[in-house]
Amino acid sequence: MKTRLIAVLSVLALALVACDGDEPELSTASTIITGGTNAPATTTTTDAPGEGSGGSAPSTTLVGQTVTDFDVVARFPNDNGEERYYVIPNAAYTDVDLTQFVIELLESDSELYGAEIFDSEEAADAYQVDEAERTDEETALIERHHFVTLVGRDRIEFRGPFSEFPGGAIGS
Repeated sequence: MKTRLIAVLSVLALALVACDGDEPELSTASTIITGGTNAPATTTTTDAPGEGSGGSAPSTTLVGQTVTDFDVVARFPNDNGEERYYVIPNAAYTDVDLTQFVIELLESDSELYGAEIFDSEEAADAYQVDEAERTDEETALIERHHFVTLVGRDRIEFRGPFSEFPGGAIGS
């Protein structure tokens, strides 16, 4: 019996030493990266409630991409201004990045009245083909690379890989 007691106490002592509570706290970070570009990344860190001084909730880091370069690949004058097709570099954009890009376009050009935003010139070219005449490959290309439509000067609609995000009115 005395041997069993010593064995049990030994196991308990080992368990207490192994779980002394001085271990560092584990944390997690999520990063969304889908493409590459030379543009500087925009990083946002969101702290979960209760985090900061001693909280145990993990933080989440979302990395987006600021649109710093673009090409105008088509222009269509209309009575209200001009509709344009823009091609931006392939990168890890967020819906916020794309909305900010559209707002900057509007602020810098009073003639802009409608836009289509792509990250592929081939997709922009395919978009100009009448919808009834598009091939399945052209339709798939557009679905993968058409991001945003600016309707007039005051409404955006997300497309393709961003279609899950709600569009809406922009501006004042």
